[in-house]
Amino acid sequence: MTRVTVYTLAIALTLAGSANRNSVFRIATLQAEEANYLVGCGSADITGPAAGFPMEGFVRKDRLTKGIHLRQRARAFIIAERDDTPSAGKRVVFVCAELSMIHSDVYREAMARLKQRFDGLYSEENVIISATHTHSGTGGYHRYGADGPLGAGFFFEQLDGIVTGIESAVVEAHNQLRPGRILIAQGDVADAGANRSAVAYRNNPKEERSLYPHDTDTEMTLLKFVGGDSAEQALGTVNWFAVHPTSMTYNNFLISGDSKGYASIKFERLMGVTHRKPNEFVAAFAQSNCGDVTGNLNLNNTGPGKDDFESTGIIGQRQLDVALQLYEDASEELSGPIDVRHTNVDFSELAVANEFTGSGPQLTAAACYGYSFAAGSTEDGGGHPLFHEGMKNRNAAIDLLSYQMFPDSQPDKHIRQLQFPKAILFAPGAAKSASGLAQVMPLSICRIGQLILVVGPAEYTTMSGRRIRRSVQEAFGDAAKYVVIAGYSNGYGGYVSTREEYEMQQYEGGHTLFGPWTLAGYQQEFVRLAHAMVEGAPVDPGPALDGGPIPVKRRTIGFGTDQAPEDAKFGDLFVAPKSKYTRGQRVEVAFWTGHPRNSFHTGGNYLSVERRLADNWETAYTDADWETRCQWQPSLNSDQPCQINIIWDIPADEEPGEYRIVHHGSYRLEAEAESQSFDKATASFRVE
Repeated sequence: MTRVTVYTLAIALTLAGSANRNSVFRIATLQAEEANYLVGCGSADITGPAAGFPMEGFVRKDRLTKGIHLRQRARAFIIAERDDTPSAGKRVVFVCAELSMIHSDVYREAMARLKQRFDGLYSEENVIISATHTHSGTGGYHRYGADGPLGAGFFFEQLDGIVTGIESAVVEAHNQLRPGRILIAQGDVADAGANRSAVAYRNNPKEERSLYPHDTDTEMTLLKFVGGDSAEQALGTVNWFAVHPTSMTYNNFLISGDSKGYASIKFERLMGVTHRKPNEFVAAFAQSNCGDVTGNLNLNNTGPGKDDFESTGIIGQRQLDVALQLYEDASEELSGPIDVRHTNVDFSELAVANEFTGSGPQLTAAACYGYSFAAGSTEDGGGHPLFHEGMKNRNAAIDLLSYQMFPDSQPDKHIRQLQFPKAILFAPGAAKSASGLAQVMPLSICRIGQLILVVGPAEYTTMSGRRIRRSVQEAFGDAAKYVVIAGYSNGYGGYVSTREEYEMQQYEGGHTLFGPWTLAGYQQEFVRLAHAMVEGAPVDPGPALDGGPIPVKRRTIGFGTDQAPEDAKFGDLFVAPKSKYTRGQRVEVAFWTGHPRNSFHTGGNYLSVERRLADNWETAYTDADWETRCQWQPSLNSDQPCQINIIWDIPADEEPGEYRIVHHGSYRLEAEAESQSFDKATASFRVE
């Protein structure tokens, strides 16, 4: 029988620069014969220590948090067949986490907890945990390299906070499962990314480049989740679009989800989300193959705005505008089976067939970083001044320095041959005592009706992603109408450039860890999974993920105790607001408080902007909102009294009225004592 869906969708929506928190999507009526799937959405906070804590993304030890601009969240989506039974392959979980990477510690711990909580219903066979790759999140949650020259240390409390948030998001999505449907739409996002490695991209064959109108993938693929068989409810949305979240550059020290975090929170606020109620709408802006795509459109670590904040807002708004339009326009339903094939692949010396190399049988190589890795991407700010992109020739002084810093991670002649023409800086995959880097990578192919998700643990460049999609599309034939790369998922294995891009040894090639045939290896293994799915055959699970938790020094987040201010109490105002502001102005206040590392926890808020409604105060903004910022001073220690400086940029269309700012703080006066929490408010002020 032909399934017919008849609906009327009324949407109050303003696109582009006029989208604001007061806009609301309203589904008036929606009737259908039957929902295709069971669907559920959930989210939870995973924000790390807000001050004095290592940040991750730019490999700079001097980059420690000073405050919060946007909180970090994990957003989960579960899709199951209507006649689902507790068996792998009948349902899939996709988690979008506002992290730089999904390190193996996160993946391993999250899998252990989910399998225990749900008695094996959710496992490696059907769970995808994907990072947005923000470069303004907190680090310190992985063991590999934690104690090395480039490491930031390992803090179990930080790992636990992240995994607890991921687990909580999945639990909420599971508990919300209900009959529903998924609509899909695609559209182009203009001027939201530029190829930062054009010299490498142009080394790809001209005839291949001519197949594509741009040197980046501009297409966004969006899923819209609605629940119910009759009067349907808006549940959530997730999209995939390829752009590096580096608009907040290494000059930023505030926690932020960058452009994708901006778009997510703005979409959710449009839907009335507060993050304080159960079963709220969830909007995730997930990552794809953005390996060589930057949002810094001036290609000099700046642009398109006058500073990091404006640039982030512009790139985020361009993604948001398209997502809102696709959400409104989405009409094609996903229908058909849910299926997953998963395997682990050892890339340290993988045999790759001629079908994928075009140059006879080849091998990948033990993981190595090249000189050009240390150079960083020039267009996103660059790296160490001793290095530059394109370095291929060995330098005796650099090699000596490398040996002194990484004596256990030096390549032999065989590895150098396999990695040619990379000038190897150090080789963690060749570490003598214990592997310095995960080399067994988890790979998956996930099918949801006519959508295929290619799930990989790496930063795929534009052309690498295109080749993978083409190979997978050919394997599925007509069964795959949509093929999407879900990069940065279930692990982290560096970059994947094409062989031709690798030859140029730009930053992306220097960070392609497993040598020139890395991409061919991924293509081979993804095609193997695709063929198994088409044939209904099982796959070899492959080797176990590398070795379990490796021994590292465990550090604690807390500094110890807080220092009470002289002639004041915790929570007292240090800077008070004025009595009156006009819309568009900035409100700045400061409170005496404790250092956030001494009372670390995920969830909650450090600030709220409240509006008076009759005799009550209603929360209008928190530290999760774009319009607020909070910063601790001093941020690096608690040896002296600490202040929190709070900013609220009043929107030009803010509702006039009476407001106040509340600080939700805590302090610890004795190392072994419980921290003491408090809520302190400013006097009220008028906004006109």
